[in-house]
Amino acid sequence: MESKVLQYFNSVVANPSQEAMQWKKETGGKVFGFLLPDVPEEMIHAAGIFPFGIYGGDKNIGLSDAHLQFWICTYCRSSFALALGGELDFMDGLLIPHKCDTSRMMMGIWEQAKKLPFMDNFRPPRQVERPSAKKFFMGELKRLKAKIEEYTGKEITNDAMKSSIKLFNSNRALMRKIFDMHREAPSLLSSRELYTIVKAAMIIPREKLNTQLTQLVEELASQLPKADKPKIRVFISGTFLEPLEIADYIEESGGSIIGDDLKNGSRYFYVDVPEEGDPLENFLTRQLNAMPSASFDINNNLRSDFLLNEVKTKKADGILLLHLKYCEPENYDFHDMNKTMEEAGIPVLKFETEFGETSLGQLRTRVQAFVEMLSGGLK
Repeated sequence: MESKVLQYFNSVVANPSQEAMQWKKETGGKVFGFLLPDVPEEMIHAAGIFPFGIYGGDKNIGLSDAHLQFWICTYCRSSFALALGGELDFMDGLLIPHKCDTSRMMMGIWEQAKKLPFMDNFRPPRQVERPSAKKFFMGELKRLKAKIEEYTGKEITNDAMKSSIKLFNSNRALMRKIFDMHREAPSLLSSRELYTIVKAAMIIPREKLNTQLTQLVEELASQLPKADKPKIRVFISGTFLEPLEIADYIEESGGSIIGDDLKNGSRYFYVDVPEEGDPLENFLTRQLNAMPSASFDINNNLRSDFLLNEVKTKKADGILLLHLKYCEPENYDFHDMNKTMEEAGIPVLKFETEFGETSLGQLRTRVQAFVEMLSGGLK
């Protein structure tokens, strides 16, 4: 699809620091980077700070080898390499959520190698059904809020947080609308364009993002009646759609991505923060209702059952399980997810991916074979 908005998003993703650096130059404000997912960006924004999603990349990953073991995931390794290579020097702060063993240990190493004025961990609960989970998480939110206030010298007011929550919810609603349009008519924009939008949404000033997303929704809506319907419907589960060539290979074979549970996909905008009442309580509510993942699974909404419902609801013909290499939580989840899908008669393909190190030729062959297999089953 030819669109000035999409061209803008592509330019942002090609040079991830440009928007944050321009904003910093214009406002004199601070920029806090964060690793994905589940950091309360609204709190950062309400403090007058630019929240910048660190996505990782494929440049100079080897820079991290002197500090990190090679057998940890390339999302953490490549994100740290960006810092070591000077590409994140515009950041004034860093937040790392505790989502796995690697993320729990990253801050100390990062602090030693590339110290920033503000650095902190964020510790959302993982056993959310325990009676102590809400009390623990409220304490963590209050602790983080106080530490940011200490850094800025200013109070983060409830009114400011409510305003930020409303803005970010608007961002999420627009992205959900775009994903819904793509699911209904994938010829409107490619799957690569779809996930480029999400990536850009993490690194653009959110007020500016709303303007761009609104314009794009209007453009897509005007073309919706002319668009083709999806043929082979593929659901993707995992950590990241990385590399983005995966989306190209699916579409080359006649398929379309109609749903996901990815950090750089639907998980980013799946749940809103309630807008009425205490903002901290509302951050807690959103976290406890987050999309299940390998690092966040609860007994009354098991990830395998959630995915099966998503696959059925979105009428997917098959599911691709993208497992970031060396991601232990994803590997532990595989058995339950695979068993659940097989029992339901849903075709499954699992393969490992890496930031900057995936064999694209082999990947293309396997993806195309899977989509062709799904196509044959529909004849």
